[in-house]
Amino acid sequence: MWGDCDAAGIVFYPNYYRWMDDASFLLFSSVGLGWNELRARYGTPGAPLVSSHADYRAPSRFADRLTVESRVSEWGRSSFTVAHRFTRGDVLVAEGWEKRVWVTFDADDPAKIAPAPIPDEVRAAFAVD
Repeated sequence: MWGDCDAAGIVFYPNYYRWMDDASFLLFSSVGLGWNELRARYGTPGAPLVSSHADYRAPSRFADRLTVESRVSEWGRSSFTVAHRFTRGDVLVAEGWEKRVWVTFDADDPAKIAPAPIPDEVRAAFAVD
């Protein structure tokens, strides 16, 4: 979209972070664990972002068709990392990652969230045979 580009017609870098966030949601949804399902099943309001990074390899311009491939690349006790690769055909345009924390509502103060262990069922949903 034109609104995703800077004055030179090149995709403005913060958009990759927005797209990584969208891709993480779609990744979880693809295994039946969208944010609404996670809240209903496990009481988590989501997985807040605590760190992120992106490297830009080639410019993307208005009307380029990009593909993003996302996967959980690392599991911790209460955190996980989602790796993302953006391509235009065979060209690697950008790659990055997001570190997210599994949280639940604080039992003493429901307005607060606290890190919690990631359920085994969630990890299993992403297991590759």
